Amino acid sequence: MFDKIARTVSQYKMFDGKDKVIVALSGGADSMSLLHCLVKHADYFGLTVSAAHLNHMLRSEESERDFKFVAEQCNALNVPLFTKCSDIAEIAKQRKIGLEECGRQERYSFFAELVKDSHTVIATAHTASDNAETVLMNITRGSGLEGLCGIPPVRGNIVRPLINCSRAEIEKYCKDNNIGWVLDSSNLSLEYNRNKIRNSVLPVLKQINPSVENSINRLSDIASENLAYVKKAVADEYNRCKTESGLCITELKKCDNNILPNIIKYAVDKKLNITAEKKHIEIISDIVVNGHGAVEIRKNNKVKAVGNNLVFEKLAEKTSNDDLYFPETALKLDNKIKYNNKIYVFSPKKIFSSEKNNKINKKLLNTRLSCGIISCDMIIRHRKSGDVFKPVGRNCTKTVKKLFTEMKIPAAIRDELLVIAKGNNVYWIETVGAAEDAVVKDYDSEYFTVDVYEDISNEKS
Repeated sequence: MFDKIARTVSQYKMFDGKDKVIVALSGGADSMSLLHCLVKHADYFGLTVSAAHLNHMLRSEESERDFKFVAEQCNALNVPLFTKCSDIAEIAKQRKIGLEECGRQERYSFFAELVKDSHTVIATAHTASDNAETVLMNITRGSGLEGLCGIPPVRGNIVRPLINCSRAEIEKYCKDNNIGWVLDSSNLSLEYNRNKIRNSVLPVLKQINPSVENSINRLSDIASENLAYVKKAVADEYNRCKTESGLCITELKKCDNNILPNIIKYAVDKKLNITAEKKHIEIISDIVVNGHGAVEIRKNNKVKAVGNNLVFEKLAEKTSNDDLYFPETALKLDNKIKYNNKIYVFSPKKIFSSEKNNKINKKLLNTRLSCGIISCDMIIRHRKSGDVFKPVGRNCTKTVKKLFTEMKIPAAIRDELLVIAKGNNVYWIETVGAAEDAVVKDYDSEYFTVDVYEDISNEKS
């Protein structure tokens, strides 16, 4: 197995110019075999070896067992050990992500803390078996060519010397060399997607082809070679179409239809430093074909046609300032409020008996509010999480968030709009109007209006 590792290290120049390697050590067979191999052949590779262990705090006593085990092993091998504890369950809850993704983020964050200079690399124990599982997982998610490439042997300061070794080879190496390891009981749980692939899907595929892992890894190698070619072609075409202000639409139209989406994705990444979704790439392709149009990609990022140029625009971030912050204010009639370059006028009015059956007046009722809703705890404020609103004539209650989405109110202005509310019950929303509970009733004798005007005085709120 050492010969295979040595070839992999040489092929991908993993340790060129490096003199320190930190092994990501979980205590499993993969990472223990990697640690022993690099320690045993440190002179061959010209390295000093240390290790790093992150306690995920997910398996209580078993996690403590793993920590003690790796500490004992590193002590026996005279290898310095860096350790850290992260409450993955709690962090995942705070970030609203899965345990697998959270664990990955925390591990690589820990690794980044340890790499102090360009002479240090982190060696992870990803194997050919891990790569096959990753490719299958990516396929189930609807991956493109990049997903078929699987786990890269080298990414920045992360290297993977075991990437061409199977899990079976590694366990044999451990047994032949009397290397101990611990078993992670969570690897047997089908709660995690990778375990479903490893324990349920791959065994079935191996019944069809016992060498299926090799076949998947060949596919991964072929995809990597093709992706390298595509990336070069995309970069060449991008440079050919590049102008001072963006990309030349006339030159983009000359590009093959199969490569144009890749050029657009590359340009968005390069110009805006974000990854464009498929739907955005399709819209931008249409802009190129039609020669006009614009699309906002995520918040504050825009791609548009300006003359013969496709322009990538990063809009200025809106900051919280006095003009856009509105403190909660009690509702008072005969009052004027200045906010966000607008003036809000709250005007009480009487309904005369001659107006009761006025059809024109009834058409305007949803823009007027009954004075009957006014109470001491009625306030003017921004929207809050949990706010609900009853649209006029629809016999239902919706969250304000859902209402904004349905009405296609731009996300950029939603948090700036004012509402009149009592608790989480919203009775009026700027640009939307009054709620069912707030419109003027036939028996009302008074109502009030909220009139919004542009503030031309340029005075601060």
